[in-house]
Amino acid sequence: MNSRKPMQLRLPQELKEWIKAESDRNGNSQNSEVIRAIRAAKDRRSAPGAFGKITIDQGDNARC
Repeated sequence: MNSRKPMQLRLPQELKEWIKAESDRNGNSQNSEVIRAIRAAKDRRSAPGAFGKITIDQGDNARC
């Protein structure tokens, strides 16, 4: 059984272009690049010595 669930994601144009460029450079799908980037951020946050708190403002902008 597939544990992945579809999710609509709205990205600013510059992030969409970055994801496209990364997927082309790495020979992966854009979906795979989004997953890779999120996992890398998650790993950095889980690493010993990680600090800070991410908040989301009303404009959907992440801040550390």
